[in-house]
Amino acid sequence: MTRLLALGAAALAMMSPSRARAWHDDGHRIIGEIAARQLSDEAREKIEALLADMPEYSTIATAATWADQQAKQDPTFDFVYSSHYINMDRRLSPREVHALCLEKSGCVATGISYYVEILRSERMSDQQRAEALRLLIHFVGDVHQPLHTGHSGDKGGNDIADLRMLEYTPGKERTNLHAVWDGGLVAITMARAGWDWRRYAVELDGRISDEMITRWGRGSAYDWIEESRLFAAANGYLHADGKTPVRSGDALGEDWYMRNLEVAEQRLQQGGVRLALVLEELF
Repeated sequence: MTRLLALGAAALAMMSPSRARAWHDDGHRIIGEIAARQLSDEAREKIEALLADMPEYSTIATAATWADQQAKQDPTFDFVYSSHYINMDRRLSPREVHALCLEKSGCVATGISYYVEILRSERMSDQQRAEALRLLIHFVGDVHQPLHTGHSGDKGGNDIADLRMLEYTPGKERTNLHAVWDGGLVAITMARAGWDWRRYAVELDGRISDEMITRWGRGSAYDWIEESRLFAAANGYLHADGKTPVRSGDALGEDWYMRNLEVAEQRLQQGGVRLALVLEELF
């Protein structure tokens, strides 16, 4: 396990891309809730005790949104912005990933490894460790979103804009490809099923087998990055035919949604399982 640490109208309004944020808030909450369900009682209690300094972010699921809801709005946290993602145009070796991260003043790989070390340190205050924990929870979620390892030329799909996607873009609403992966797939699924994020997390957690946990527990943050890059290449940037690139102004229909929902759900599950494994070792 040490290698894991290396490196309706109302429903439509809720789904509006203008109201959402990586994996958007619900995706991050789902990953956090899956992790909480996978943890031992002892580890979960220690984590929640450390997070108790901020009641609104005192569970793993709610703490997962702090980096977007609070830290990203605070200029004193500008230095962690690049830790949410890594833009890659091809497969990179671990050495190349590290060099790119240093060139860009950090990336999701260095963010994960740095905050793991803060949590391991015996010199940090509880406040410093709680801050590190909230950031670590978020970044482990981020690295499992395929477009967080997207192309540099389009800023991870952010510049592939003016997209229509089923009920996620009602009326004249439009979105971009990054936001579709951050929130569109999750939002449509929850609205159609009548679920909130807790119910969705329970459903996804219930589908995780012991064999999946064992298989997904191998590897490192570098492997998680490469997985996301491959999913972005095979799914994230393509139409439902698996060949045609998605371009600004396109419409993503039911066939695109069905082709990619399984990938999004698997990444949510993997993020939750791996976050639990990381936290279990730390606590």
